[in-house]
Amino acid sequence: MRLAKSSIAVFLIKIFVAVIGFLGTWYAARVVGAEGLGVFYLFTAVVSGLSLFTSFGIGSATTKRVSEGREQGEFLGAAFLMNLGLYLVTISIALIFKDEIIGFIGYEPAYYFIFIVLLFKVFKKPIKYALKGERRVATGKSLSLVSDSVRVGLWVVLLTAGAGVFGLVVGYVVGYLAALAVGLFLISIRLKLPSKRHFKSIFDYSKYSWLGSIESKAFSWTDTIVLGLFVAPAYIGIYEVAWSISGLFYFVAGAIGSVLFPNVSHLASKGKVDEIRDIIEEALIYVPIIAFPGLVGAAVVGEGVLRLYGEEFTIGYIVLTILILARIGNTFKSSMTKIINGMDRPDLSFRVYVVFLVLNLSLNFVLVYLFGWVGAAVATAFSITVAALIAYYYLNRLISIKLPFRELGKEVFAALIMGLALYPLSIVLSPLLFFETIFLVVLGTLVYFGVLLLISTEIRVKLHGLSKTIYMEYIKG
Repeated sequence: MRLAKSSIAVFLIKIFVAVIGFLGTWYAARVVGAEGLGVFYLFTAVVSGLSLFTSFGIGSATTKRVSEGREQGEFLGAAFLMNLGLYLVTISIALIFKDEIIGFIGYEPAYYFIFIVLLFKVFKKPIKYALKGERRVATGKSLSLVSDSVRVGLWVVLLTAGAGVFGLVVGYVVGYLAALAVGLFLISIRLKLPSKRHFKSIFDYSKYSWLGSIESKAFSWTDTIVLGLFVAPAYIGIYEVAWSISGLFYFVAGAIGSVLFPNVSHLASKGKVDEIRDIIEEALIYVPIIAFPGLVGAAVVGEGVLRLYGEEFTIGYIVLTILILARIGNTFKSSMTKIINGMDRPDLSFRVYVVFLVLNLSLNFVLVYLFGWVGAAVATAFSITVAALIAYYYLNRLISIKLPFRELGKEVFAALIMGLALYPLSIVLSPLLFFETIFLVVLGTLVYFGVLLLISTEIRVKLHGLSKTIYMEYIKG
């Protein structure tokens, strides 16, 4: 199971990142409440929106060129200079719209930190590109672990000291700085002076892939930006907590997706079509393996999970369920577009991104205006589902694949059995407080994987092999 084995380290890192992020958000929610979190997430949404102007597809283009193994230092140097030039343009935009940005966030000190974070991103991005291109994906992902660990550690210190929203912003900025410092130590490729053709090569690829960088960010911040125009910060805080919880059911797909692009790119450059097909069909079995039970679990115990953050967060129960549905769609869409890009067809992914962005942005405005924050979740779920279907159409046209319906059906069946087991208990134990919620989550996990391993020989054999590999390489060895 080549793909799964190469994803182990990334998967383990993502588990740690998810746990740290969950604990950090939980502590912040308990201290500053939904309104404070809402202001902080408006700040991060603005940062994400402005950072689009510092990338424009340079990241995926650089990863593609570096993964090909030729003139890596020159391509990396070109990427850095292009990012730096775009940074200067971006800060000019931020200066022009200073009053509007401050008014949107609702907290003036956060505005000045935008320039610092964007500058850190300019230096950090080429490092991330290089590590991915060298297929050192786990090493690249470790930067997120560093960033989140420092951020959450500072949150505990600063929020306990009463720093409030200012503490959230400072922790976020210093976390980026820590990741940058570690990345400079880890990178093995050295920057070299690029020539005109290196810039042109990156541009030729990024003229299609730039929309992918926008789409990946838009998936996480479009809702926040639109909600910021229509609803109070407290609702945004609750929405973002639901969004962060839904992310716990994406990290398996994220781990697999992270290794798909550089590995498929490497195989495509050698013309190994059959191996690419094997990788695709194997990946599609595992990308939703925890997302399916996550959806069923949210429908049964979602209110109890949100209550862990505070009683005011429980009103986000419906939003949480819809957002997990969106994550399921994204597990497939993201994996398939990474494969398409790895096969050097960013023009096809470009079309997928266009559809998603147009649908997501337009539906967000319409549905948020009509139905409030639930409309934002519906807009995201519907848009990503349509994009996933289009991505599958293009991928199947490039390389004929068979969806593993049999194994996916077994995962859905196991999730439904889990839901049937949990629902009566959730009624008896209602209202779901801390211990009741934890008990049901643990029980649901055991039931789901117990049923799945019982009915699926293929998944049982492969998960056993992965467990053995994890033990030998990461515990015993």
